[in-house]
Amino acid sequence: MLRKLQYVFLVGSIGLIGADRIDLFAGRGSFILTPFLVLAPLVVLLHLLRTGLRGTLHFAITPPVRRQVPFVAASCLFLLLSFASIPLSLDPERSLVAFCDLLLVAVLGYCISLQILAEPAQERLIVRSVTLALFVYVIFCIAECIAWSHGLVIDADKSGSWLQSTFTPSTLGPWVPTLSGTTFDSNRSGFVLTMYLALLDRFAVKSRYLPVLRVTIALLVFLTLSRSSMLCWLAYYLSASAFWTRLVSRRVLVRIATVAVVGSLLGVAYQKEIVGLAEAWEISDAVSAKMSMDPGSSGESHILLIQRGFDTWLTSTKTIITGIGFAAAPKVLEDFFGNDKRGNFHNLYVTALAEMGFPAFLILMLLLVYPIIGRKGAASGMAAIMVFNVSYQSHTEPVFWLVLALLWSYERRGSPALRWLAFLPRPGDRRLAEC
Repeated sequence: MLRKLQYVFLVGSIGLIGADRIDLFAGRGSFILTPFLVLAPLVVLLHLLRTGLRGTLHFAITPPVRRQVPFVAASCLFLLLSFASIPLSLDPERSLVAFCDLLLVAVLGYCISLQILAEPAQERLIVRSVTLALFVYVIFCIAECIAWSHGLVIDADKSGSWLQSTFTPSTLGPWVPTLSGTTFDSNRSGFVLTMYLALLDRFAVKSRYLPVLRVTIALLVFLTLSRSSMLCWLAYYLSASAFWTRLVSRRVLVRIATVAVVGSLLGVAYQKEIVGLAEAWEISDAVSAKMSMDPGSSGESHILLIQRGFDTWLTSTKTIITGIGFAAAPKVLEDFFGNDKRGNFHNLYVTALAEMGFPAFLILMLLLVYPIIGRKGAASGMAAIMVFNVSYQSHTEPVFWLVLALLWSYERRGSPALRWLAFLPRPGDRRLAEC
């Protein structure tokens, strides 16, 4: 019974890992209590309870778990450097609260990765979890469409009733809703969907449901109308060797050519209607404002935030080494975000430099870069994470730590890029003495 209950909670914690629209406090708490923050600790507690009832706390150290040891060490060092920046922070109280949140999601994400690796039927677990995630996601998208059709949209402050803020969408221009499903931010929702894709390609590659789930994820990423989401999704596919292998097959080339020809014919036949519809909905203006780098656009704002981050980091020797304090960015971004405590530099790498200093940045780069050269099959998932964090920052997301921990558990790569380390001269080496 406890085993089945733990399994249900595990499926729910993975499937609802990014569902911050679901507030179990119903808007009455000082923070959003997401399903993950409830289900993930229950999974860990039930696992400990089951092992305690068996009279042993033995935990099998499998090869994937053993390969995660460097990740655990580097993550602990990164968290330690983040904590060390709090006493020197511009806003110590804010930094302490944000660090507790980071520590919680990082630990829970890693624990869920251990549960996935310990599950005998990993394919079934991941397929069920992703299916649950997409089912709930689509329900929320339908609710957002209904709310938008009634003229309800969400603002930056999420004002209004709890029910209204749960189901109302944001918009791209006056006519186009950005459907973000169970996540408030359409950028984050696209990132979570792409991470589900990484889980499917790792653990459910032989599932007969995989093509349907892939197409569904691609459609939902497109409906977010988010530049960061689409770049993350594209980075995942373009860096996957399996994608290029399938692309050069004759069957796929014929399908692509057929779609291109049919699409061109339809575009020529209905050119006036398409242009008129786009002008009536002001789609082109909204999309160009979202994607461009012109003054006043979203792209320019990102560039200005990144420049501010570098300037903040280079303020003094102290900020170069220890930063301004974890999550203290709102103190130097009041002209961008006002009193919004969620203001940030919209770039994980700049955030690490400006808030935690250069040593923390080096540890972060180790966490992100090493799996690309040291783990088989991890390049596509890591490329998606790294590209997304160029214009966003996801280190406070549990799915970030979950997928990162799993990527480190992949088989070691016998890469020539690493073999040269074996030929470096060591103290006492005869080759060094001859030199």
